[in-house]
Amino acid sequence: MSLAARSLFLRALGRVAIVVVTIEIVFLAEKLTGILEEVLGNGGDLASAVSVLLLTSPEIFDFALALACVIGGYFAFSAAREEREMVALSAAGVAWTLPVRVALSLGGLAFLASLAVSGVIDPLARNATRTVIFKLKSELLFDRITGPSEGTLIETIRGKTFAALSDTSVDPPHESLFVHQPGEAGRWRVTQAGDWKLIGPDLKGDYNLGLGRVIAYDFVRVEHREGAGVLRRGRGPNLLALGQTDMANVPSLPQVKVENVSLPVSLDNILNHALRQDVASEWTVFEALGPDAAGGETAREARRIAGERLARAVAVLVAPLLALIACAFAGRGVAGMLAMPLACATLLVFDILLRNLLGGLSAVEPRMALLAAMGVGVAASLAATMAVRDRAAALLRPVRERA
Repeated sequence: MSLAARSLFLRALGRVAIVVVTIEIVFLAEKLTGILEEVLGNGGDLASAVSVLLLTSPEIFDFALALACVIGGYFAFSAAREEREMVALSAAGVAWTLPVRVALSLGGLAFLASLAVSGVIDPLARNATRTVIFKLKSELLFDRITGPSEGTLIETIRGKTFAALSDTSVDPPHESLFVHQPGEAGRWRVTQAGDWKLIGPDLKGDYNLGLGRVIAYDFVRVEHREGAGVLRRGRGPNLLALGQTDMANVPSLPQVKVENVSLPVSLDNILNHALRQDVASEWTVFEALGPDAAGGETAREARRIAGERLARAVAVLVAPLLALIACAFAGRGVAGMLAMPLACATLLVFDILLRNLLGGLSAVEPRMALLAAMGVGVAASLAATMAVRDRAAALLRPVRERA
């Protein structure tokens, strides 16, 4: 780059960085409350909340960068025009292509940054965030189970509801565990365990759950036939006063007693932590669109997401040229006020259409999606360059005619 081009490029880059940081701060401020509730609610501390907040920041980076290239680029090019820098360069014999080269250089750098962050860093950050939350949940769960407690602890894990009751008024304290387990239609089981203990973890991180004396109650609808269920078709004597119509709606209550039950317990039995390969949004662009990508519905969804991220990167590539066009068409009055918002609106429409195109195409044929992205990027850049060329004289003329 020449000295003039480098000066204009740095001016535009600085304004783009300011806009990106501003949008990121607004986004993280909006996310902060939810992150604090989730992290602190699962036993995490402030450091864990900050780490999750930082891991969330790449989520909106590509969108923020696209808007920042339009907004920051527009103000940078407008400032160069209003300060008569463009006039001085033209008088020195510099061609009208200089701001175009600056816009293309800025767009190329932004394209690489968008693809790196949204295509690689963001998927890995999503996986890291999920891992942090999983560890917090697992540690909290076992700490609450193994530690001394007062009152009732209720947890729902994989559709089963566990209620741990602690009675500290007696010595030694009495611990009881109730488990509600839904089954098929019209069936459910309630299990009661007295003096239960969770021992561990061992070297592998596994626990041993000693339930002690267990009583299980199976609730099930029964037919009106002799010998069904127990206790007179599964119903206790206190229900015999009900009429026949009401009796038909009362579930049976078979009772099973077991002594000294002991079960091995691990985190995989209680909390499900899916592998990164099983979550489509956590695949990088290169994993999803690479020649060695696996098949299946998850891979198909990962390719679709990768295509949308690639489309956003192409939109970022074109964004500085849209800012330059807006600057060329900006004038006095309403035109001057609407030029930049219209450029942002054009970018959003272009982004939506391209994401739908490349997202659907990537899910079916990744190679065609890559070729389409290259073709659209080149065509859009050429069209924007031609538009700037037709308005090259307007880039030299300050809006207030101070040249």
